[in-house]
Amino acid sequence: MLYKSLLTLFTIFIALCTPILVQSQYSESLNFQHIQEGMSQSSATVLLEDTFGFIWIGTRNGLNRYDGKDFEIYTKSLDGITGLKHEYITALHEDDQNIIIGTNEGLSLYNRSLNIITPYPFINEGQSIKDVVFETIAKHGEILWLGSESIGLYRYELETGKVNHFAPPNEYINIDNPRLNKVVKINVLDDNRILVVFTYNTLILNYEMEIISEILQTEAIITGINSSENSLLIGSGSGSLFKLDIAENSISITKEKEVSPGFGIRSLEKNIDNELWIGTENNGLHVYNENLDFIRHIEYSVTRPNSISGNSIWALLCTRDGTMWIAPYKSGLNIYDKEYYKFKHINSDPFNPKSLSNKLVNCFTEDDKGNLWIGTDGGGIDYWDRSLDIFENYSLSKKTFASNVVLSILQTKDDEIWAGTWTNGIAVLNTNTKKTSVLTSKNSFLKSNIIIDLLKDKKERIWIVNYFSGVQVYDPKTKTHQDITLKSEIDGSIINSIYQIFEDNQGNIWIGTLNTGLFKLTEKGDEWSSDHYHTKNSISNNFINVIIQDNEDTIWVGTQGGLNKYNPETNSFLVIAKSDGLKNDAIKGIIDDQKGHLWLSTEDGIIRYDTNTGETINYDVGDGLQSKEFIASSSITTKKGEYIFGGINGFNIFTASDVEKRKDTLTLFVSGLKLFNQPVLPNDDFGILERDISQVDSLTFNYNQSVINIDFKALTFRHPESVNYAFYLEGFEKDWNYVGNNPTATYTNLNPGEYILKIKSTNSDGVWVDNEIDLHITVTPPYWQTWWFKTLMVALVLLLFYIAQHVKLLNIRKNQRRLELKVDERTKELQFQKNKLVEAADNLASKNEEIQRFTYAVSHDLKSPLGNIKGLASLIPLEVSLEDHPGLAEYLSLIDVSCNNMNELISDITEIARLGKIDNKNELLKTNELLDLSRNLIKGKLKQLNIELSITENMPDIFGDRNRIIQVFGNFLDNAIKYMGNQENPKIIVTYEDNGDTNSFMVIDNGSGMNEGALKKLFTPFERFHDNVKGTGLGLYMVKQIANSHGGTIIAESEGEGKGATFKLVLPKAKIAAQNARKSLIS
Repeated sequence: MLYKSLLTLFTIFIALCTPILVQSQYSESLNFQHIQEGMSQSSATVLLEDTFGFIWIGTRNGLNRYDGKDFEIYTKSLDGITGLKHEYITALHEDDQNIIIGTNEGLSLYNRSLNIITPYPFINEGQSIKDVVFETIAKHGEILWLGSESIGLYRYELETGKVNHFAPPNEYINIDNPRLNKVVKINVLDDNRILVVFTYNTLILNYEMEIISEILQTEAIITGINSSENSLLIGSGSGSLFKLDIAENSISITKEKEVSPGFGIRSLEKNIDNELWIGTENNGLHVYNENLDFIRHIEYSVTRPNSISGNSIWALLCTRDGTMWIAPYKSGLNIYDKEYYKFKHINSDPFNPKSLSNKLVNCFTEDDKGNLWIGTDGGGIDYWDRSLDIFENYSLSKKTFASNVVLSILQTKDDEIWAGTWTNGIAVLNTNTKKTSVLTSKNSFLKSNIIIDLLKDKKERIWIVNYFSGVQVYDPKTKTHQDITLKSEIDGSIINSIYQIFEDNQGNIWIGTLNTGLFKLTEKGDEWSSDHYHTKNSISNNFINVIIQDNEDTIWVGTQGGLNKYNPETNSFLVIAKSDGLKNDAIKGIIDDQKGHLWLSTEDGIIRYDTNTGETINYDVGDGLQSKEFIASSSITTKKGEYIFGGINGFNIFTASDVEKRKDTLTLFVSGLKLFNQPVLPNDDFGILERDISQVDSLTFNYNQSVINIDFKALTFRHPESVNYAFYLEGFEKDWNYVGNNPTATYTNLNPGEYILKIKSTNSDGVWVDNEIDLHITVTPPYWQTWWFKTLMVALVLLLFYIAQHVKLLNIRKNQRRLELKVDERTKELQFQKNKLVEAADNLASKNEEIQRFTYAVSHDLKSPLGNIKGLASLIPLEVSLEDHPGLAEYLSLIDVSCNNMNELISDITEIARLGKIDNKNELLKTNELLDLSRNLIKGKLKQLNIELSITENMPDIFGDRNRIIQVFGNFLDNAIKYMGNQENPKIIVTYEDNGDTNSFMVIDNGSGMNEGALKKLFTPFERFHDNVKGTGLGLYMVKQIANSHGGTIIAESEGEGKGATFKLVLPKAKIAAQNARKSLIS
């Protein structure tokens, strides 16, 4: 009797402990993402992942293709030519990248190249089954196996259209409705055998539809899945799981589990870890390992927003990346991706008394078992038993603790913790007896009942931070305490608004304040010296949130305005803030991972900061953070190397490897094309696409299709909103356009030519990956810019040229004969003219000889009087005293110069007459000296006519013949005087212009001027334009020849009669002219 009693008690104990043991192993709840908005209907009937990674969702009202961001919906059309045959989808099967679709009115076919759905193209006998409802589809070679809802199995030959039918074996079973014995699953075993699972029968058939083996099921089968090469798992409407084993010519069935008695099994799927997920009718999900040991039962929970959204699971799918897709009835889609959230989030569940007691988490400490004591703001203190994953709460509300608000926790002994509270002093908890005692300002040395931080130093003294009441040090050994006074170095005031305390490896105590910066206390004997750091000397902000020391002994301080790094050599801080790449300046917590990274909790997520490079990685709520806001100094590193940060919605626990940026590559595809903001579809009026845009790698546009929009996407179901894109058009641009999460490229007015649109993206972690795709774009030119049009135009021009040449040749030949006749006639005349010219030439030569003799005679006759004049002038100083006639010497000098010039001129004329050219004696001439001489020669005329002559000083030198240049200037000045007219204020200006390589020497007058006709004939010999002015008409002709012989020219300008004239002598600059002369001599 005693034995039976003990056995009963043991059995009860095991029964009570089993849930706890199961919970300890598998208690972690799974978080599901919910998708419903955008679906054509909320009840998914069948799921499929295609070759390209798209998810196809058949519903009771349409077919959906999902790319992680958008649903493309396919429905029944009115014309019956395109679109689904019926909106209710019963089956999906991928076939050579197209998809065969079972509906409630027969099969449809999705054509990927055109992105359209049409009725399945049955031929010949196949037309007889085009409206049959098929719920199971399999294909092997050129044979399509189709399982119907009620009338059995069909074999359809694709090439011939031949149909074979196998009726459901209802004669062996007692059912009232034959419709119920439908085909549940078809497995092609080899080239001559298939396995067919009906609701109540399982058979092996050959390809002639003859039965090889058959068994009856004891329960109605609803779904099945391959378990191994020769076995299947099938689920019944009663909630049982069976195993089918297939031999060469036989089948055996074994009942494996009563999974959900009374709740039918609607769906089966294996995940990437080979765990079996079982979807039931109204009983949620059941998960078993590969040995069919129970793992967990997942149900909809109104208290857990991330639970599955319904308990009737109609379809399951495991995609190639291991993501589980769940289709609860009328509840959209649920997705379980174990990598969706990088950070594990622990939160308060008000319906679970063994969960975290409050969402506001202030502090942590870890005991020697690896369990955590957690201080909350409103729930007291929690003890997290990590082996059982349960929280035991101690709070004022439960009368098990002294306060509901715990600001700091310190483990003082193995069996004792001190908790600093808000308004209730220090609660001392015995972790063995769970009894609490309290230290307050009334019963102890405490100066305040608000204890914001606690620290146990290397000497086992306990430092107590009293909110607005300073710092105290308690020595448990001597049971004495000491008050620490902090003074501001700015104004000497006592600082009591203390917030944080920390001891470094050197034994220094660092104290952070609320608004007056940071203090470092150094112990010297019984005294403490202090350094004060504030915004006026080095630290970035006076509000100190957290202080740590990393594994390299560097002190880091998190403030409300940036991160600060302590430099002991300068006793100052280096500031790292937003301007240095931090996402947020409010640094609430710091953890050193001992690998050169600091993990920073902030008011806008978590930052991983690289202390060597300054690079940062940002994490936000999308990565699984409890919220974007964390609580100051609420952080801890566990003995296992886990990092924990507390915030306003629970806390996050993770390791560095958990949150590493993924390097997975996403598939990019072009998803849309628009012209002038109008969608472009295959074979539409635009005439651009023959296939769907996602299936082409090149596009051709006309020159007038000038506004192009190209959409693209990266296929991902994990944070698609975090994918960034870039593109550039090779041939038009040189750099990438980084457009964030806006995957559209727009181009306008592209010139005709060849281009390549290059597109790339990051993955959902923002890492740029190697997934670049190219889209070749051709913009055709207008017809008048095409090669054939240009060729035609060239040919036409050549033809016209040929015709013109041919006509011209005919005319030439026609005229040639006419000319031949005239030539004969003219030849005689030319001979006569030739004789006359010979006679004239002889006469001309004779006259030239006479002119030369005359020139020599005239020169001789002129030189003799000039010599006499010069000789007589030289006698005047002998006869007359020059001192009595001061002006006489100047006149005698002018007579001498004029005689010399005339003598040289006569010699030149003689030489010109002999040789026919001017031979200059070039030298470097001072222009102003020549002009002064010319002015002296005409001084009398200027005085007589009251003409003002102005000569610019320091004019550039001239390289030329002295007498020739004087002759030019003399002629210019003489003409200006002669043609002054009746001016009231006659004026002559001599100046110059610098033209770069040449200089223009100008004589400008305000005289009578000349008209345009006179200007054209000005340099013609013997031309005269004023009868009342004496002259020969040779002067300007001569100076033009002189200018030409110097490599220059003469330019005359006048705005008309009565408006004066300007004469320019344009000569090469002296240096250039001299160089040219040397080159000429050398050559």
